[in-house]
Amino acid sequence: MIKSLFFLFLFCSSFQSYSQNLVYKSNGNITDIENNKISPAQVRALLGNNEKLLTDFNIGRTKKTIGNLLLITGPILLITGSMAAVISGFESGMNPDFDRDNKTSIPKIIAYVGLAELLIAIPVKIGFSKKIKNVVIEYNNQNASADNQFNNQKLDLITNSNGIGLRLTLK
Repeated sequence: MIKSLFFLFLFCSSFQSYSQNLVYKSNGNITDIENNKISPAQVRALLGNNEKLLTDFNIGRTKKTIGNLLLITGPILLITGSMAAVISGFESGMNPDFDRDNKTSIPKIIAYVGLAELLIAIPVKIGFSKKIKNVVIEYNNQNASADNQFNNQKLDLITNSNGIGLRLTLK
């Protein structure tokens, strides 16, 4: 009796362990149900069967990289351009022969570019998290659907001179 219950439990748990659900955490981090972080390379391996999800995940990771770049360089350019404009303003006030038009326009342009990068970074960062979150949701829905859940398992009835049995093969 205990032996048959053990094999029944093993049979049922094999279906549950095969379907891996992903969980989206903040900042584009993806974990499994046990809260173990999954690297982007492992996520790409999991999504290898579905080109659309893999493409969306790669787009989301690219947006994350671009958003981080804009979020770092934007304030740097904004502060640098503002400081250069202030310094050139002091120089033009101290020296009346200073070429004001040519020297002060470049730092202002740098400051405006930094401000534009900072403003562009906000929707890019929001967009990447939505994209990765949608990939996780679609992957979990794909695993939960009845059509795809048992595609890779095979159950065979085996008979021999000793008796009858079932063989479960996971691919």
